[in-house]
Amino acid sequence: MTGRILILGLALAMAAGAALAAQGVHVAAPAGYCIDREASAGHGLVLMGRCEGDSERPPAILTAVVGPSGSGMDVRARGQELAAFFSSTEGRAALSRSGNARRVELLEARGRGEAFLLRLRDTSPGHHGQTEGWRAVLSLNGRLVTLTATGTGAAPLSRENGKRLIGAFVDAMEAANPRARQARN
Repeated sequence: MTGRILILGLALAMAAGAALAAQGVHVAAPAGYCIDREASAGHGLVLMGRCEGDSERPPAILTAVVGPSGSGMDVRARGQELAAFFSSTEGRAALSRSGNARRVELLEARGRGEAFLLRLRDTSPGHHGQTEGWRAVLSLNGRLVTLTATGTGAAPLSRENGKRLIGAFVDAMEAANPRARQARN
């Protein structure tokens, strides 16, 4: 996949308005977090939060966006390319809630198994949560999947809690999509 096609695919999959392609990818929250089915209906992404009554887990906002069929890629083999892309102006614009690259600072970029994790700060206006958060990019069943984990304005996630939560989210998605693992092996 050329760099230009990679950029287009990532931008489409990460865009807030990207269509959720539920067929072929099952969206699953990590333990203690539940899908908000009402908020997720027809908006192009799946929204999750801490399950009602679960006070053992930190409050957080989780989202999942599933790209179109064929948008997936070998994320593990493209770690350096992904790090370079997300460090670029185009990559930071794709990460930004406002599309403004100047509002995004990439704090960390690292591989984790079949996923690529990013910790970033997005100071775009109009956000109601924490400005710092985590993203994961992975491929499941031939589709590029983007996951996010951020704290709330009242209860920000620490770096370590955010890292653990995005890792648990990746694990939950991989466990819910066992065909994805079989296809890679």
